[in-house]
Order: sequence, then structure tokens, then C-alpha cells
Amino acid sequence: MFSITRLGLAAALTLAPASAVFAKDTVVAATWLPPQHQYSRYLYSYWAERVPVHAGDSVKVEIELGSARVTPMGNLQEIADGIVDASGHFAQYTPSDLPVANAVEELGMTFTDPRVMIAAATEFNAMDPAQQAEWADLGVVYTSSYATNLYVLICNKPIVTLEDMKGASLRLPGRAPAQWANEAGATTVSFNTNEQYGALDTGALTCTTTTAADAFVRNLHEVAKHITTLPVTLFWAGLGHGYNPDTWASLSVDARRGLLYANADAMAALIVEGTLQEEVAAREKLTALGVTFHEPGADLVAHIDAFRAAQPAAAVAIVRDTYKIADAEGLLARFQATVDKWTALLADVPVEDTETLANLIRTEIYDKLDLETYGLN
Repeated sequence: MFSITRLGLAAALTLAPASAVFAKDTVVAATWLPPQHQYSRYLYSYWAERVPVHAGDSVKVEIELGSARVTPMGNLQEIADGIVDASGHFAQYTPSDLPVANAVEELGMTFTDPRVMIAAATEFNAMDPAQQAEWADLGVVYTSSYATNLYVLICNKPIVTLEDMKGASLRLPGRAPAQWANEAGATTVSFNTNEQYGALDTGALTCTTTTAADAFVRNLHEVAKHITTLPVTLFWAGLGHGYNPDTWASLSVDARRGLLYANADAMAALIVEGTLQEEVAAREKLTALGVTFHEPGADLVAHIDAFRAAQPAAAVAIVRDTYKIADAEGLLARFQATVDKWTALLADVPVEDTETLANLIRTEIYDKLDLETYGLN
């Protein structure tokens, strides 16, 4: 597990004043997610600690957690406008802005290893021509990804069987999981992650889908006392860090490389410590807080398994018709090949080995980018 000493939270959580004027060698990185969230603690706080290790004095970083300057729905424009130098964004929140990123998420329910997904998503976003063109059109320089463990059902009443799903209102990440829930008899409701607590409390939601670790840090146990351990999907689409193009262009090559190398450390720690190991600890803590963990009923498992098995074949037409991507088959094949590559690379790497995961991300992705030109179109 992570330690408070390692993350240096006391220093890292200090918010940079919004009115401060920073030199060009300083990057202001902000997220709207709260300080206690794994995304904030690892991709921002721990990342900020690792930047000087790799970048020396070539760049400084200031972080803002739970920042009012960036918003869940407006992150892309806020990055492009230079409201902050760097921030993140969840592609599922704005599917019309990011059809390519959302299209590959159509395969999300078929994957199970978050280590593979954070690495594969990072490589794909940084190297695939169609995905790179999408980021460039939005005025964002892509540099890292975010991924979660498998999402499960976090509910304010037991949802165990297909019968229980009928009429339940669910929050799900992406089009495919929502379709599955609808076919199971549930309705789907759109709330961002900061709104799900209140929606569960008022009954506007029956269940949200997230990890047990996320449920713990967000105190969802106060309003949702039932967790059904049905693996629904992994969540990864979007940005861990995306840069304003002018900011990126103003940085030296050494600074860019240092920021990217620190990304690798942060992503590896996020997945191993903040995702896989923290999930185990969260289950114990939530049980002690009165949350009941339910095994899903056989009919519910059979239903989602059948949907999952059909999804790769169904995805081609969905990507072509819903996301208006003519080469749907080619796009999905390229993404699947990237996932297969990382599945093979990590097959013999122990789950707890953050150093090897980080080094592979550096050598297989960041070292293959021409940092004299990357992001400068």
C-alpha cells in the first residue's frame, strides 16, 4: 500500500493560488477530482514528487486538487484555452467531442487487467494517427491515461438477480455498459462522479458503478450499503494529463521527457497501489462500516457474460453508425492489437512490480516519441 510519507500529501495537497503568475518553466496542473481520490493522489500528488527525479531543474510543477478552475464537462476547453497548463478529462463525459476515444471503449467490457489497460491506452493515445488527430483538433497535447479496476454495482438496496435489475436506475461508464443495463431491465441516468453521492442518497440512483476503493474514498458507504461483486467493465478512456499546446511548446525537450517519465511512475503506482492493493483494503474497511457484499445471481452473471461475448462483433457497426467512424474495423483492430501487445509484455510481470511496469511504459511508449516534434503540430 502507499504511505503518507511517500506521497508527501501535506505538501502536495497545498493549492496553488489561482492568481499566481508562473514562469514558463512552471506547469500548473489541476483536477476537479477531490484530494482524497486515487486519481488526485497518484496522477497529481505523487507525479509532482517524481517530476524533479526525472526532470531535475528543467521544469517545476504546481498542482491544484479539487480545483474550481476546471470542471468535469469543460476540461477539454479549459485546457485548450490555457485556464491551466495541464489537466485530465474523462472521454465518456463528452462523447461527441471524442468519438475515437469513446469508440475503442466499446471493447471495455471484454478486458480485465487495469495494468494492461493503462499502458495500452497510453500507447494508443500517443501513437495512433486517428486518436492523435482527435486530440490535436481539440487543442490538447495528450501525455497520459487513467484506468480503474473492474467496476461493480454500488447500490442503496440489494441488486443481485435479473429481477432486481428491473426498474433500477443505474449510473454506468459508457454506451456499452448502459446498453447492457437497459437490456437487463434497468434505466440509466447520467451523473458525474461528484454527483453520485447525492443521487444515491435521494434515490435518483439505485446503483452507481465504480470500484470498492473509489466507493470508500468518496464515502458512498453512507448512502449505499450494498455492493454486488459483478464485474461490469474497466474505465479508461480519456486523459490523465493533457497539456495546453502553448505550454507544451514552451517547455524544453528535457522538461517534456521528465514530465513523461514521471507519468510512468505515477500510472504504475496508481494501478498497483491505488487500484489493485487498495481495492483489497477497501473491501475490509467497507465491511467494517456496515456494507454488505453480495455475490451476483447466476442469471445476472449469465446475462452480462452473454452481452460481453457478443460485444466485439457488435462493436464494429456501433462504431461506424454511432461514432461515424468509417474505418471502424481498422480502429478496433488497432486498439485490440495494442492491448494484446501489453498483455504479452506484462504476462510474466508480478502484479506488485511497479518498477517494471513504469520502465516498460517509458521504453515502449515515451522513448519512442520524438519529443522535438511531439505535440507541436
